[in-house]
Amino acid sequence: MKAFFAAVSALVALSSAAAWGQRADRYVEQPVVRSFNWFDFVAAKDIREACTPTGRSRLRLVYNALWEEQVRVYEIFLQPDGTAGMNVGVLVDQGFTTPGITNMLLSKPSDVFGPWNMKQGGRVLNAGETGELMGLLEQSRAFGPPKDGLRLPDNDFWWTVASCRNGVWGFQAYHYPTDGFVNVKFSAKLFSWDPVPIAVNPPRKLEPAELRRNMNAQPDRAWADRWMLVVGKDGLRPR
Repeated sequence: MKAFFAAVSALVALSSAAAWGQRADRYVEQPVVRSFNWFDFVAAKDIREACTPTGRSRLRLVYNALWEEQVRVYEIFLQPDGTAGMNVGVLVDQGFTTPGITNMLLSKPSDVFGPWNMKQGGRVLNAGETGELMGLLEQSRAFGPPKDGLRLPDNDFWWTVASCRNGVWGFQAYHYPTDGFVNVKFSAKLFSWDPVPIAVNPPRKLEPAELRRNMNAQPDRAWADRWMLVVGKDGLRPR
């Protein structure tokens, strides 16, 4: 799993620098040099802390398509001319165990080209595409407020959307099939623009998350290797 953590390290460092999906002459931020964990990344703690009227307008969308199977991350950097840089990262086949997930250091990327790292891609959205995406996000109520108390198990399908637009923070979450997933209007368009050559893992009907555990794990690991995010009034609750 060290390679996985390095992959997410690379995603944060590169996305913070806006390096994948933007033109070379665009303003480039310095990479974040700090420690994160995966939960802070999904909560977009870095985006929230930097969200000021003079700061960068950007979004982070996370599609959790069963943690052990696939995760897709979309970083959207909104530009003054109406275009946007879009960076994409995809994780696949993480497996059931995630040792060290709460201690992942995103300030120290290493070996980003290893065979199990996040697959990356990016492109620039033109003004029409950016406007279409923002409209679909508005239709999806993606800028909040979220449902306080919504639970997001690692082994379910869900989306989170964190945003900073002109200094205004926003957060939304959608859980399949119990809450709001039918309101997601933006996913098909994002997937159609996604340049990473890994097929999207679509939602499917499953038993409740608590019934889907690794039966081969030791009793004391069967639950320890699982995690749950809980949504608050304007973002994820602290763990």
